[in-house]
Amino acid sequence: HRKSGDLKTAIGYYKAALAIDPNFVLARGYLGEGYVKAGRLDLAKLELDQIGKRCGKNCKEYIELAMVIDKGVDSNW
Repeated sequence: HRKSGDLKTAIGYYKAALAIDPNFVLARGYLGEGYVKAGRLDLAKLELDQIGKRCGKNCKEYIELAMVIDKGVDSNW
C-alpha cells in the first residue's frame, strides 16, 4: 500500500504492526515517512524520537527518517 500511494491504509498497517511489536523500528520509520507525506511533521518527529530510544541515533532507520523529516518530502511514497 505504501508504494501504491495508499497512505491511509499503509499508516493503518504500520500502526497495527507496532501494536504487536512496539520495537519494530522499520515500521516506525515507514510510519514516520507516511506522516511526513501527510504533512504531519509533529507525528513524524515523535516516531523519530521513539526510533532513537530503541536503536539509537546512528541506526539506519533513525538516519533515514531524520533525512526525510529534514527534506519534508519522501521520494519513496
